[in-house]
Amino acid sequence: KWTTDDGRIMVNGQPLVLKGVNYFGFETETYAPHGIWDHNLNDMLDFIKDNNFNAVRVPFSMEMVRDNPVIMNVHCHNNPNLCGTSALRMLDIFIDRAGERGLLIVLDNHRTQSGGYISPPLWYNNSAGYPEDEVIRLWKHLVMRYKNQWNVFAIDLKNEPHDAATWGRSNRNTDWNQAAERMINALHEFPGLFFVGGIEWGGRFENAAQYPIETGHAHLNERVVYSPHCYGPDVYDRSEFHVENMHEYAKNLDRIYTAKYGFLAEKGYPVVIGEWGGKAKPGTRDAKWNNWFADWIRDKCMTNNFYWAINPNSGHTGGLLEDDWKTPIQHKLDLVSRAQPNPTKFKTHNNKICITKGT
Repeated sequence: KWTTDDGRIMVNGQPLVLKGVNYFGFETETYAPHGIWDHNLNDMLDFIKDNNFNAVRVPFSMEMVRDNPVIMNVHCHNNPNLCGTSALRMLDIFIDRAGERGLLIVLDNHRTQSGGYISPPLWYNNSAGYPEDEVIRLWKHLVMRYKNQWNVFAIDLKNEPHDAATWGRSNRNTDWNQAAERMINALHEFPGLFFVGGIEWGGRFENAAQYPIETGHAHLNERVVYSPHCYGPDVYDRSEFHVENMHEYAKNLDRIYTAKYGFLAEKGYPVVIGEWGGKAKPGTRDAKWNNWFADWIRDKCMTNNFYWAINPNSGHTGGLLEDDWKTPIQHKLDLVSRAQPNPTKFKTHNNKICITKGT
């Protein structure tokens, strides 16, 4: 049973400690996790497990769900039984193999149409044939498919609303908070958690102080999780990253991020960082930010997180692996381990799920 209590995520009444990573590909034209064009999927999942992660956020596209195309660009010899597989069957296999390794899954509605770089600003895209009711219909399809899958513990309703997206403006066409409430009510059969990102690329929740997600049902409200995204200068450079005095740097960023979303944890709302990261090359401004951010989420008790990403082919951030998809980038792994050193462990045994508490 998944729920929340006083800012904590709970599994069977015990706090869940998340150390997660994003693994993308299903939202692209290959309709499958990237890297399996050369490497075995099991090796990729083993890398995640062996580095003490316990959860994977899996981006997908609504087009993938609707059309269920045959997956592309798979190394057939290294991935027997995957060639010629449909996208949804590939997702089934991915989720099953993750579960065998004790890895939880968040399904992330990353885009409406497959491919491209930027997701649409709103949760619907009428011009592309994805009005709100169609998006909800496709979400229902996934929910019914996975509602009994033990390790699918959360769904991320919409990746990074931006531009026209608003919060608390009483505008049905743009208010993301109201849309999230409608979607959660429509998807009430899903037994897990509902991740809700902020507006302006996932990072802003100021209006949630006055307009928190309110579904009208206590059993749904207690499964809402606020999921901000936050990046440093490698992704989007800002003036606050150029402050040289470390005390002023830390004080300034703390003020900015507390106002954007840190206050949620202070008020007792559950928070999971859905994306953070960067190339973080030692000695760079981005490394300075990443190291500060890892310490800051510890100080704020917001260490439940999903690092972006395992994939080395993420343009602005790189990944946890070098371009060969094999060699670990140790300074990044050390960074994430510092942010969350002791996650909850899950292990399947004799048709039961054994849970070891994290701290």
